Amino acid sequence: MKTKFNYKGIHSCEAVVLCCIDFRFWRETLEFAENLSAGGLGLSNFDFPSLPGAAKAINERSELALGCVSVPCDLHHAKKIVIVNHADCGAYGGSVKFDGDAEAEQKFHEGELQKAKSIILEKYPDKEMILVYAKLVDDGENIEFIRL
Repeated sequence: MKTKFNYKGIHSCEAVVLCCIDFRFWRETLEFAENLSAGGLGLSNFDFPSLPGAAKAINERSELALGCVSVPCDLHHAKKIVIVNHADCGAYGGSVKFDGDAEAEQKFHEGELQKAKSIILEKYPDKEMILVYAKLVDDGENIEFIRL
């Protein structure tokens, strides 16, 4: 199979979007990152690494997780860093850890995202940070992306 390479000679991107590896969320997260008209981020080009728990990996100061941010920033000159955590994340123990309290689960993830932001800003204080929580709504029929 052959396909057109749209980035010949281009080595810079707008952002890095770090999300969880969970197969249930990555396609919608990609759509959220690209789509501006539906309240998304409207990014046209970005690195898209995924790690279990997204912010969790940063908070554990994993070399791999930090590399998923530093490579896009240092090599691809990304100006924005986006971290997306989501509801029912197995890396954190899933929704059962919160006994069905969606509000408590969201608050927990907001705290995790803020911790990750602090860690990243130690090395990249000039980067724009965007924190996002992907919340299951409508009895799990839809995902709502909430910018913090």
